[in-house]
Amino acid sequence: MKFTLNFYNSLLHRHDIVVKENYPSNPTYDKVKEDIAKQFKKTIDCVAVKSVKGSFGSSEFTIEARVYDSVENLQSIEPKLKVKKEGSS
Repeated sequence: MKFTLNFYNSLLHRHDIVVKENYPSNPTYDKVKEDIAKQFKKTIDCVAVKSVKGSFGSSEFTIEARVYDSVENLQSIEPKLKVKKEGSS
């Protein structure tokens, strides 16, 4: 992993990071979360991936993520996912 940005935000208790990493194919968010969690020695639940961008013909991807100090900090700051109602299409 090559960090292009690794900034610790003490007010929000998180690391804001931008990473360049090589993958053989387009990585899933779960795979990226695992790799970042290993790097920071945190659980997968403490990582929020914002984007995974790649350029055509290249195996290098730019990943924007946030690594929180605890799960409680992540849940209090990150927006909640909207849940679809049953029966609506």
